[in-house]
Amino acid sequence: MIAEGLTAGQWWIVALAVSALVPAAFYFCLRSVKGAVFSLAVPVIGALSVLGFSAGRGHAEVEALVMYSVSMLSLALLLAALRPEVRTYAERRRRGEEYAAPKWKVNLYAVLVLAFATGLMVLLLA
Repeated sequence: MIAEGLTAGQWWIVALAVSALVPAAFYFCLRSVKGAVFSLAVPVIGALSVLGFSAGRGHAEVEALVMYSVSMLSLALLLAALRPEVRTYAERRRRGEEYAAPKWKVNLYAVLVLAFATGLMVLLLA
């Protein structure tokens, strides 16, 4: 397992660094401090769920931290990829108009990010 190359303390540092990417991605998408502050709840909820379920299933601390880091990195990448659609949605919402992003584009980015996350997880944990 490649993940064993780092200690649990080093994986905690990686997890904290990746946790900072989610609010940064929200701010990058919306240019809103309020949105970035509200997005601070996402890493907290993600940490509680991943670490809680991992403890229940008997995963080691390093495995749980790898899963958390990869999931938060994938979420930040998805937000960055969908930035034009998110900004268009936010602008039209401010004007009172409705906007729906093209489903093919959202689905394509979601599949690509999921493939990235799965590949990275297999590489790190296999």
